[in-house]
Amino acid sequence: MPGYAAVTLSLKRAGTAPGDLEAATMDAVAGLADRYSFGELRVTHEQNLLLADVAQSDLLALWTELRALGLARPNIGLLTDIVCCPGGDFCSLANAKSLPIAEAIQQRFDDADYVHDLGELTLNMSGCINSCGHHHVGNIGILGVDKQGAEFYQITLGGEVGPDPDSTRVGAVIGPSFSAEQVPDAIAAILDMYVVLRGPEERFIETLTRVGLAPFKSAAYAGPGTPAAVPAAAAESLEHA
Repeated sequence: MPGYAAVTLSLKRAGTAPGDLEAATMDAVAGLADRYSFGELRVTHEQNLLLADVAQSDLLALWTELRALGLARPNIGLLTDIVCCPGGDFCSLANAKSLPIAEAIQQRFDDADYVHDLGELTLNMSGCINSCGHHHVGNIGILGVDKQGAEFYQITLGGEVGPDPDSTRVGAVIGPSFSAEQVPDAIAAILDMYVVLRGPEERFIETLTRVGLAPFKSAAYAGPGTPAAVPAAAAESLEHA
C-alpha cells in the first residue's frame, strides 16, 4: 500500500531470551499497534513482532517510542537476530539447553558495527532433533545433542529458506559436536573465515556456496585467531570471485 510500511520489532536483546517480552512491555506494544497499525500485531517465525501497516509519516514517532521501550535494536536479519527454542531450561523433550548458548553468542558479538559489516546472516538453534528452532535451515545452525548424559552441540552450515522449494536447503553437519564453552569460539572462527573469503557485497551463504564447507570446518576446529590454512580450491575460487 503506497505510503505505508511494515515495521519489525526486534525481540533479540542481550540478557533476554530470544522472543521473550515482559508483560508491561507487551501491553505497551499493544498500545502502539492501536495507534500506529490499525490494531494489528503479528508474531513472526523469527520470534520478532511485526506492525504490518504503519504510515510512513509516523515512522519517526513510532521509532522514538520503540527506542524508549528497548525494541528498536537494528539487528533484523543479522547474526544476533537468533532464532532459539526454549531448550532444556523449559522443555522436557530437549537434549540440551539452548538459551544460555544464544546468550553467550549475543554477548560475544554485541558490536553493532561488526554485526552490520557481516551483513545478512541467519543463526538458528534447537535443543533437540524436533528442530523447533529451525536450526536445519539457518545459514549457521546449532543443534543440542546428548552424549552419555552430557550436553554437546552440533554445528550445521549452509541452510537457507528461499522464496520457493528449489531455493530452500538443509544445512550440513560440519563434524564432531562442541561443548557449550566451545560454541562461541567455533562461531567466531567460522565468521573470521567468512571475512577472509568473501567477495564484494557477498553474503555469508553465497560465500559458503562458492567455496564449500572445507575452509569453514577447518576454521571451526582450529579456533578463532588461528591462521587456518585456506584450501587451494577455496583460494582459487576467491581469486575468480
